Amino acid sequence: MSLPARAGGGEVQSTTASQPLRFSAARIAIVDPMKPPPTATIQDQHTIQDQHFMPLRVANPVAYLQNKAAISADADLPDVPLMLATLAQITTPSFSTNFGGVESFDAQCGPYCEPPGAQVAVGPNNVVETTNIVARIFDKTGNVITTLNLNTLFGVDPTIFSSDPRVRYDTISKRWFISFLIFDNENINLAHNGFFYLAVSSSSDPTKPFYIYNFETPGAYPDQPSLGFNDDKVVTGGNSFSCSPTNCGDTSLPYLGMEFIVWNKADLIAGATSAGMDFYPADQDPDDFTVQPATSRSSTSTLFMLSDPDDTGDTQNHVTVWSVTGVPASGVGGGSSAASIELPITAFFDPPVAPQEGDTSNPIDTSDARLEDAVFRDGFLWGAGNTACKPPGDATTRSCLQFIEVLTGGATPTVNQDFIFGTKSFYDYYPAVELDNFDDLFTSFTQSSSTEFPSAYLDARLQTDPINTLGTPVVFGAGTASYNSPDPETTNSNAFPWGDYSGAGVDPSDQTAVWVTGEYAATWTSPTPMPGAFPTPNWGTWIAEARLQSPGATPMATSTATSTPTSTSTATATPTATATATMTATPTATSTPTATATAKATATPTATGTATPTTTRTATATASGTPTASATATATRTATATSTASATPTASSTATPTPTASGTPTATASGTPTASATGTATRTATATSTASATPTATSTATPTPTASGTLTATVTATPTATATATATQTATPTATPTPPFGTLSVSGNLSFGKVKVNSTKSKKLKVKNKGKAPLQVTIGTLDLPFKVISGVGTFNLAKGKTENVTVQFNPTAKGAATPQTLSITSDDPKHPTHNETATGSGK
Repeated sequence: MSLPARAGGGEVQSTTASQPLRFSAARIAIVDPMKPPPTATIQDQHTIQDQHFMPLRVANPVAYLQNKAAISADADLPDVPLMLATLAQITTPSFSTNFGGVESFDAQCGPYCEPPGAQVAVGPNNVVETTNIVARIFDKTGNVITTLNLNTLFGVDPTIFSSDPRVRYDTISKRWFISFLIFDNENINLAHNGFFYLAVSSSSDPTKPFYIYNFETPGAYPDQPSLGFNDDKVVTGGNSFSCSPTNCGDTSLPYLGMEFIVWNKADLIAGATSAGMDFYPADQDPDDFTVQPATSRSSTSTLFMLSDPDDTGDTQNHVTVWSVTGVPASGVGGGSSAASIELPITAFFDPPVAPQEGDTSNPIDTSDARLEDAVFRDGFLWGAGNTACKPPGDATTRSCLQFIEVLTGGATPTVNQDFIFGTKSFYDYYPAVELDNFDDLFTSFTQSSSTEFPSAYLDARLQTDPINTLGTPVVFGAGTASYNSPDPETTNSNAFPWGDYSGAGVDPSDQTAVWVTGEYAATWTSPTPMPGAFPTPNWGTWIAEARLQSPGATPMATSTATSTPTSTSTATATPTATATATMTATPTATSTPTATATAKATATPTATGTATPTTTRTATATASGTPTASATATATRTATATSTASATPTASSTATPTPTASGTPTATASGTPTASATGTATRTATATSTASATPTATSTATPTPTASGTLTATVTATPTATATATATQTATPTATPTPPFGTLSVSGNLSFGKVKVNSTKSKKLKVKNKGKAPLQVTIGTLDLPFKVISGVGTFNLAKGKTENVTVQFNPTAKGAATPQTLSITSDDPKHPTHNETATGSGK
């Protein structure tokens, strides 16, 4: 359910940030993720817990706890938004690939490491997920390529306290960026300084070396560092908390304000030994909390950021839009500047804690109302965060999501959408946002209630949907148990830590696809008994590929117009009906080109007018097949959804445009197949679909400049000459066959940890053929003290079959063994090689 915007308080206020401090950052390391230093393991799990659990830091702890207590007790707070109407939820995302991500027992900061802070990014061939404090590189079918301790990736001792990684893939520069918070001690209660760390890949391949940079913040640390970029800048931001006069773990020390660094992007991607940077210290805006630099998905010389006044004492009814221009001078610093403007929005509040099924004593911590994420594309700037609301028909205050869309194309930014989303009887929290190449919005988040375990959800909206609406949410990582934690927050209703964020990233190879990750409460048995009386966290993460548009669809084909502009567009309608919820969806589309054409699958409009172009303009042509769905989703925990879609889009039209002094002949074609599906979603849901489409088009007529459509050709001219515009449109429905070859999948890892000298520990890898044809696999060998004792050599796997590969570690001396790489090759043409790194230490 979504709530339309209502007027916020206050007036629009503009400010210019103070001049930054000008520095250059030295490149401190080049690290190969496939050849990292050995990962140390701490034996004392209680020590790990003390070192690697970090409490939530807020701007005003007293106000925060008072607000949480009042909201959780459902006190009479008349300003809490009441969602007065149920708005139509007309858009439902679909899923294709989905697989399990990092789980709590994978965390290399110890079994008590929580919350994970899951993030995801996608490159041409890989998916990368980061959590506290692990990065895992997958191929796009979910096979694990390698798992990294992030401390070792950043060239830091694995025992040093670190937190809050963020990962992004930049579709503009084709590079990976990972930001990280690192302290100067292995125990936060002994630390006195924090560091911004930034890793930048040397190519679009995340398995190749990364350049490492850092910047120290003496006497303070940047909590929950954020990450964003545009054409020429990268920004990392944080909430600055004092570490003086005691230590960085002292939660009584004050919030100093938000701060951020502007990095010279060209220096970073070149791996320069000295990168230009500008530091905007913590006094930039002490009234705002958590600056979120936007991930820019289209070209822009301005880097936009968002912040809000969460729990700082300022009225929580506006958003601050930041504009960062200029570039830090290479190797010197300086050159950037920042300005901000406050825009009124719907008032927001700290959300109540969220109940969970199976545990009435320990709810889930939903944090405060800080902004969680921001993304920019084509002039649209979106941000999202937590808030409180009362959904329609609900008398109880719930944790909800707030979404803000700012238009940046005018003289000053303006709020276009500002709405709250909530679910009757349920609690939603920790949203992430991303935009596909149609400017459609995707958001991943967590949902729970007294009747639902904490689960990972996705929702979306088409850019053409009515403003201030969101679609039907679907579950992609269903919780299977109550969440357990060793760290209940005694001052916050004994809530268990969660979040602190979800993740989303667009696929650069097909930008109709957005990959998401979210946290859910998992059921699993720890591989190693945990010492002491502390319960073990059972968080898991789940990764899924989602779409609203047909795969490969292109929203806008643009060419430069001359006095005789010609543009050609190909429309491909590939219906996909995928269900991760109980629903019936019936999308319908009409293909209507407004142009002179006589063809079975090709329409050729022609426009003739008297004009003389005085300047060169841009002609654009668009054709798209857009399956949409309207549905009511009911999530369950087990099912497999399969659906079939069949469609015959037909196009017919007629037109001949006649431009005037400023004439705009237009032609449109859009094929939207019809699909219906009924399914039940599961955490491991698999959805498939088949499709067929036979378009036809016959037309002859005369269009006028007012014809509607997405295929446009424009000339601006005076009425003293003649210009002829011709646009040719071809509709080509396609279907994707299933390749007849085996698919290699490898699960497990070869991280042995510490093993007593002259004793043996074994680990297994599961090698599976997930394809539809036989697969030939070859397993390599390892040198002592590692040894492959079963599965070595070449063997054949029938479809669906699994082979266990057993590896032993038998250290003969104390200390870390030299890491070795186990080669796994196959005749899978898409994934011919899979390497696993064997590590371990003798004790």
